[in-house]
Amino acid sequence: GNIKSQVCRDMTTKRQEVLCVVEKAVESPQDFLNVIRKHASKTDSFDLQEFIQSLPKKQHEDLWKHLSGLTKTTIEKLAAAFSEEILQLDNTLLHILSGVVSFARCAIDQDTLVVPHMFTEAVQQLHDILLELSDLDGDLQNAISLLCEKWWSKGVEGKNELMPNTLSYLVARTLSTGAKQVDVKRLWAVRQAFLLLDFDDPSAGIMKTMLLSCCVHPLYLRCDQGRKLVSFMFGLHPAFVEDLHQSIKRVIPYCSRAHLKAYGDIYFRSWRFASGPYLKEIEDKCLQDLMYCAVHSSRYGTKSLFSALRLLLGQFQLQRNHKGVTEMFTRLYKPFLWRSLKVANACVRANAAALLFDGFPLCEPDVGKEEADELLQRQFDIMRDLLQDSGVVVRVTAILGVCKVVSTYWEMIPAIVIKTFLQELVENLAWDTASVDVRVAVMQGLCVVLENRMSHHLMKRILPLIHLRIHDTSEKVRLAFLDLLLVVKGLGTIKFWSICPVEHLLARMELDSIPVVKRITALLVESFQPSQTSKLKQLENCIALIEANPNAARRFYHLAVGHLSLDSIVHFILNLLEVVVECAKRSSGGRVSVPPTNGGGDVGVASEEAMDLEEDIENGQNDIGHWSGAEEGDHSVSQEELDLKLKDKTIITGLLETMVILWEGSRENLQQSKAKALRGRLVETVGRSLPILFDQFKGEEPARIALYLLSSHLPKKHITFLIKDALTSLSSPHGGQEYGSLLVALISWGQRDQVVKIIGSMVAQEFAQLKKGEEGRGGGGEHVVPVKNGGRKRGGLGKRSKSKEQSGGSSVQGSLALDMLSWMMAHPYCMGELRQAKQFWELSSTLKESMALIAHWSGQTAPPFLTKAFTCHMKMEMHRIADTEDRSSLQAIYDIMDWCVASVVPLLRESRMTPRAKRREGCPDHKGEVAYVVVERVMTLLGDMVMVGMTGAGVEMKIAAFCDIVMATAAGPALIPMACKVLYQLVEVSSRCELEGIHSVGGLRPAAIVLKRTLAVLQGMSLGTQDTFGKVWSQVRPCLVAAMVMGVRLHSLSLSSQEVPVFTALVEGVVQATVGRLREVWAPMSFHLNYHMCITLRQMFPDVWKTFHCL
Repeated sequence: GNIKSQVCRDMTTKRQEVLCVVEKAVESPQDFLNVIRKHASKTDSFDLQEFIQSLPKKQHEDLWKHLSGLTKTTIEKLAAAFSEEILQLDNTLLHILSGVVSFARCAIDQDTLVVPHMFTEAVQQLHDILLELSDLDGDLQNAISLLCEKWWSKGVEGKNELMPNTLSYLVARTLSTGAKQVDVKRLWAVRQAFLLLDFDDPSAGIMKTMLLSCCVHPLYLRCDQGRKLVSFMFGLHPAFVEDLHQSIKRVIPYCSRAHLKAYGDIYFRSWRFASGPYLKEIEDKCLQDLMYCAVHSSRYGTKSLFSALRLLLGQFQLQRNHKGVTEMFTRLYKPFLWRSLKVANACVRANAAALLFDGFPLCEPDVGKEEADELLQRQFDIMRDLLQDSGVVVRVTAILGVCKVVSTYWEMIPAIVIKTFLQELVENLAWDTASVDVRVAVMQGLCVVLENRMSHHLMKRILPLIHLRIHDTSEKVRLAFLDLLLVVKGLGTIKFWSICPVEHLLARMELDSIPVVKRITALLVESFQPSQTSKLKQLENCIALIEANPNAARRFYHLAVGHLSLDSIVHFILNLLEVVVECAKRSSGGRVSVPPTNGGGDVGVASEEAMDLEEDIENGQNDIGHWSGAEEGDHSVSQEELDLKLKDKTIITGLLETMVILWEGSRENLQQSKAKALRGRLVETVGRSLPILFDQFKGEEPARIALYLLSSHLPKKHITFLIKDALTSLSSPHGGQEYGSLLVALISWGQRDQVVKIIGSMVAQEFAQLKKGEEGRGGGGEHVVPVKNGGRKRGGLGKRSKSKEQSGGSSVQGSLALDMLSWMMAHPYCMGELRQAKQFWELSSTLKESMALIAHWSGQTAPPFLTKAFTCHMKMEMHRIADTEDRSSLQAIYDIMDWCVASVVPLLRESRMTPRAKRREGCPDHKGEVAYVVVERVMTLLGDMVMVGMTGAGVEMKIAAFCDIVMATAAGPALIPMACKVLYQLVEVSSRCELEGIHSVGGLRPAAIVLKRTLAVLQGMSLGTQDTFGKVWSQVRPCLVAAMVMGVRLHSLSLSSQEVPVFTALVEGVVQATVGRLREVWAPMSFHLNYHMCITLRQMFPDVWKTFHCL
């Protein structure tokens, strides 16, 4: 009892002390602040909330009487400081107000609230200065706002007077930089306070402006409470509804898809909960306005207004099951939709059609059955008319819309109507010759129809009618048709080959582009290479594919790697190898031996399957009948038919090529550590089989090419017996027939240096012979013109003459060496190995001798070997620059351009123009012909250098000057296509630098030099033969227009400078043109001019602006 009494006395003493401190807070503010610090401290036991809870009612009133006076005094001092413009405010005043807020927040959190009049007065005083604290103390301002929000949520008396400034603060806080979703949630919690505002009063103007900013702020659109709050704003005042709608409407063209969906949700919430005048305003001023704008808006561009409005209104369609949605759409569409479907503007008809399909079925729930059927039939009739509309965009929209309607409402649409629509699609629109987009839309629409399983029975009979679309002239249509077949394949109820025969698919696979072939492969992979099937069935499928179309088979297996597992690929390769080896054994009469692969053979690392294969071959137990007998009844062809097919050398070659293609496609996966066992199994088995196969296919060139490529994947120990033979074949003219496979194999076997040595020897020998022949001519000897090495594909040789001296056989070998060198530089793997060889870079010095021979050749026509050697030399220098990344190595390119200007360009100037019909105008004859070829090669390679980013501003100016010089010669007209390509690359690299923020010293000046010279040459050509000019113009116009358009776009970023070189060249060239065709450049380019660019042009060219404007 004594202890309890003592505790009570202590608590009473503490209460008296705190009350005394509060009473004297005006004179001793530090004592008051110390009490607040004790409350905030985690180490002190004093709790302000417990203190207030322990106060009796009388002391509670006394407390707030003193705190109210303290608040009033402190606010007066702050006001005095503002009036006297005191720069440094005393933070003690702000801390005192923070202390009062702390007392108030602890008091308002009590379970049993005691709210004296002075308490309300103190909080009201804090509310009155809430907005004035924004520049003084943001934390204090936020604390006061939280106090007022708590007051409102508790429903304490006087809450309405605390909301005006609180709402203003919260709205401004959500609009400030760094605002968070929690700020929007706080505003949502006090949303009912907005109903206290008088929106008719002029004083509400600022709040209305802030609310209009809220409805377009991304923060409100991202969170659910924000979207609900914007919807709530539509119920604040009828006149405010249209203001909100206009604010939203202004930002719709720039909104993302997520924001458009958010606005659709906002409009739906607003309409759903509205009534009376609010509902009328939302329907008439908002929704119907959006519908009308959607019908009459533009549908073109990456962000078309129609697409945005359609997406927004589509959120209502997602809620069409809600009562009144369909009736509302029918009523609001009625004044203009039906009329818009018949207007002359095709875009308006297409927009109206799209909205009709989105809203189908439009119906009025209050009408009778007869009127409802009449309205539904009216919609069907309009759909039929839209499918036959004269506008392409209308037909495309109608096709997609009708298919969506048919798929969604298959059960409710009469069968005769469905049949009519589908027949119109497959019999007429699928063969629409006027538009590719219409035919594509048919394929896409049929995919939509197939989403309804009830349509499959009818579609099974209809789809075969369009199978010839696989051969459509447009790739877009073929891709869309294959997408349709892929959808059919996934259904299971319709077989895709019943729609389009496999023969047609293979024909397209052989001829078509990669995107088409990828889809065909995805379509056929399960048919020709099923995952769960026997080895014999896989063999039959592979042979059938090779028999049907060998080229298609190659492309199929090249892309099938992406659809098969690595394990299945390896097993399939081993299965094919087993068959090919058995066929080789049979064709040799069973006398096949397996020679050692590495001196005596390192069999210690052989896999178990490899040893089994060797034993089977030696014992004669691995025949095809034995291999397939275990799976009797699983194959569809007889044993005799299979044996007969395997005797065909084309089939065997196809099997070998399939093995090569699958291994090459799986190279990267096989190099992974987890595939080590599979890789070892494959290498050992193939390595032991190669001697048999090479021995059997000695005279079969295609098979040996495949074997060389197959052996390129093997380590050196398995191919020792091949290296010497391959090097010998490479150095002989016969080796040219298979040099691609030989080079890959030799380099993969580590014979890189030997390959370079052979090529260098052949090139040096050819240079020596040419120098000797040149010296003989100088002494009066007769010159024998070397034979061109023509008619060869990938290194294949023409017929060999009986005498090397008479036929120029050395020239054939020299050209072959350069072909091999050029081929390796274009092959990523070979070039990656060559760049590490010192002898390879030394070969460039040898090839450089071609420059001297070309410049001083005394005969009529220099051998093609020299131009090839020069081209290879320049390519090697480009590779050197790319590898070293040292711009000082660009000196070699400078030397080449200087040599061309000094030694080759004079030959172009001296040459006369040939009148022969076989030669292009501007292409000189005799010595000038070689000079033209050299200059053409240089310009092509310089354009490639610019394209890959190997140049800088100085190099680009040098290239532009070089092009300007050579274009000024007699060969200028013939060099226009190359000049346009260089021009395009120069503009493109400048544009790329500008967009990436990289400062370009030269800017567009190099492009301007080339453009000005090109237009001058075209101007001169236009005065000559129009047929020749027309051919050249048709070739260069797309590239010329693209370069100019890119230049205009680049300058549209900033046109502050007075020097616009591309425009200068354009104006001088186009305005002075006497032929209308040159002005065709202006048409596509004019779309990219803006107002500031036109003003700049007018200031720069006042004399020609009138003529320029007329263009």
